Amino acid sequence: MSLLRAAASGERPMAGWLEGESMYADRQLVIRHTIPTNGLSFAGTIDVMNADQVAAALLSQLGEGQPLHLELSRVEFSDVSGIRAFVLAAERADDRSRIVLHGLPALLQRVMIVVGWGDLPGLEICSCGTE
Repeated sequence: MSLLRAAASGERPMAGWLEGESMYADRQLVIRHTIPTNGLSFAGTIDVMNADQVAAALLSQLGEGQPLHLELSRVEFSDVSGIRAFVLAAERADDRSRIVLHGLPALLQRVMIVVGWGDLPGLEICSCGTE
């Protein structure tokens, strides 16, 4: 286990959380469970080659009756299929099992807000670590 790395700003969006075992890994992306267990950390690139696996990972963790926290500060790139994977899961979430995005890279955050996906009821873009 290792501490989650800090975001580029030097802040740790999910300070104190630890990475647990790997849930999914390919040449571009690693998804790990977090400790506490209501989160996932992502590192690498999300694109059309692994977006279905990202969506499946997210959907498998919903419905636990608590928010699903995603640590995304180490996502280097995501195409629209990767963003859609988050949106798909958020559309299936409810108030108690919403998805909370931590450390979302600025460009991805801008895209999600511009197209209106930042306003989905099942999705929260955490402003932690920002001033």
